[in-house]
Amino acid sequence: MDAVLGVVFLGLSRRMAKHASESLTSPRRIEAVNKQRQAVELRKAGASFAMIAEQLGYASVSGAFKAVQTALRKTLQAPADEVRNLELERLDTLLLALWPQARQGNQGAIDRVLRIMERRAKLLGLDAPTKVAPTDPAGERMWQPFTADDFARAVADAVRFEQEKLSGHGGEQ
Repeated sequence: MDAVLGVVFLGLSRRMAKHASESLTSPRRIEAVNKQRQAVELRKAGASFAMIAEQLGYASVSGAFKAVQTALRKTLQAPADEVRNLELERLDTLLLALWPQARQGNQGAIDRVLRIMERRAKLLGLDAPTKVAPTDPAGERMWQPFTADDFARAVADAVRFEQEKLSGHGGEQ
């Protein structure tokens, strides 16, 4: 398991890629990865970030926190990338199988090809985000910001309602 984690941790993050002048296997990088792995193990064992910083020699609690977060991010990113690549391969295989039929004008194949292309674009984040207009919970009216006056009225109505309930009037009509 440690060997697998070591390989995962050695992957260059985008942030590290900006400073990629040194080798992935340089002694400094290997030491940093090992230290991050130790920080995660200590955290899993229940150590506080202050304890991790002290034991591993981080300059501050935030340094220990960042080390643990970086290690966890790298650990989770590799499997996510693998799943994404597998899904892309599946979509490409399906697209390849349907492409000749779609090019010959088969409407069913054309529709499926378009759906595959939409899914691929969504998976890769190629489409612009969909704009969503906020509405009330019923979806009927446009949502309007709640002002301080609106809040004061709502509180006053709630207080009045509770007072009426306590006095026996209960707001009955």
